[in-house]
Amino acid sequence: MLNVYGRLHFVEENKIVCLSKLLGEKALKSGHSIELCCADVLAQNTASSLAVLATFWVELNEHFCPCRHFGALFKISPTLHVELTNKLEALAPVAHCRLLERVISSAENKYWLIFEAGKSLSVYKLEKDCDDMTVLEGGFDEFPEVCLDEFAGAVTRSAMISSPKLKWCALGFDTGRVVLSVVDVESKIVHRKLIKFSGPVSVVMFVPEPLMQTPGLSDVGEVESTLEERFLVVSSTLGPVAIWRCLFEDGTLSWNNEILLSQSEQFDSITSACIISGNIAVGTYSGKILFYTSPCDFVSHEIASITQIHSPIVNMKVLDEKTLCVLSTAGLHTVKRSDL
Repeated sequence: MLNVYGRLHFVEENKIVCLSKLLGEKALKSGHSIELCCADVLAQNTASSLAVLATFWVELNEHFCPCRHFGALFKISPTLHVELTNKLEALAPVAHCRLLERVISSAENKYWLIFEAGKSLSVYKLEKDCDDMTVLEGGFDEFPEVCLDEFAGAVTRSAMISSPKLKWCALGFDTGRVVLSVVDVESKIVHRKLIKFSGPVSVVMFVPEPLMQTPGLSDVGEVESTLEERFLVVSSTLGPVAIWRCLFEDGTLSWNNEILLSQSEQFDSITSACIISGNIAVGTYSGKILFYTSPCDFVSHEIASITQIHSPIVNMKVLDEKTLCVLSTAGLHTVKRSDL
């Protein structure tokens, strides 16, 4: 787990590494400080690298105003030794970044996606066991579903899922907008829909249930058509959490609000959500985790149980089918399946 000050905590080994000390930022002006904005991790499991960690930072001046934004890439060895491999400067704030693997021409490639506020996507390809990286101009060929002409604010959340025929992507912004994109794998044609919520988007995730995919015949020329259905969980900080039914049929993308999770807007700001053992877990600033039944259960969407952490929840991750790892302002917590 990683906090805003760059303290990386290896939970099982009870080891802490201070990333800010590895950045080499010793020439900061008097009164200046740096804080972590966002991060992502990607497992490697090679002889020399256990994982790669991508981070973005902000430098604050003596008045606590942002004056510089930069990224740093770290490599974590199997012995949990952390090494800085690359740094880069950004022209705008970065509230969200992602590390992704994608197979292109039978080769497995790793990419760092950087979402600068108010700008277009920046993509870096990681080379030589992530010891080096090269910028991809545009990035449309590799990530057409993510590339927008201009971002409608700062990206705060993203979700991606794919099938043999389609790639799906949802981007949430601090302006309350959510952009849903679908790209046809063969034609590279991108279809998009946009919806506006009240407040910054804090939850965007696809439900990892088997998709509904029904090939059919169109009316013209007996050509096979494509029909795919996905369910997307979305919420702003103000709530409520909603489950949207996203449908792509014969080149037309649509989405409809299917379910509102009852009372999810009544427990202060919604900060995060995840799906564990068929339950939707919703984290709130009041320190409560709200558990709902299966996201595909369209009959019951009431609160099944509540777990109290007693501190504002920052983020949640599923460790396994029985364990939920929760980061709050008070530290790290684990919630076992028996507690649900």
